[in-house]
Amino acid sequence: MRAFKNGDAIVVEPWRAKAFPVIKDLVVNRSAFDRIIQAGGYISVNTGSAVDGNAIPIKKENADKAFAAAACIGCGACVAACKNSSALLFVSAKVAHLALLPQGEPERKTRVLAMVEQMDKEGFGSCTFTQACEAVCPKEISISNISRLKKEYLRAGLTTEK
Repeated sequence: MRAFKNGDAIVVEPWRAKAFPVIKDLVVNRSAFDRIIQAGGYISVNTGSAVDGNAIPIKKENADKAFAAAACIGCGACVAACKNSSALLFVSAKVAHLALLPQGEPERKTRVLAMVEQMDKEGFGSCTFTQACEAVCPKEISISNISRLKKEYLRAGLTTEK
């Protein structure tokens, strides 16, 4: 704002992402993120009570990475910052947080395939790895999750029959 002078025009507009249609004024519909989560961002196995859940040993490094990825709040700032309107940082955070935990293993392959497919259906752009998404993320989600997603996606595509 320090570069603006009296009388300069400031234009404020909503995010320009096809998958986030404008509802009114500066309000956009981010339900595309909900549909991506519905496509696979869950686990369907019974993890039991807290005692059972804590009985499964998890490496601290994996637990820390899963916790950091799970911090994603789905705000859409990554999509707004991306020149291609890619949602890959959001999707990769959701995939990574479950892929790093043993509870996420049963749907590991179908999850990544379904969530990426839904992301493409929603009309998000492709990732060019410019790191603009990571720079604006209020939860500091790492783009290393995108690399993990790509690895998961390749592994799932090579081993899953269609």
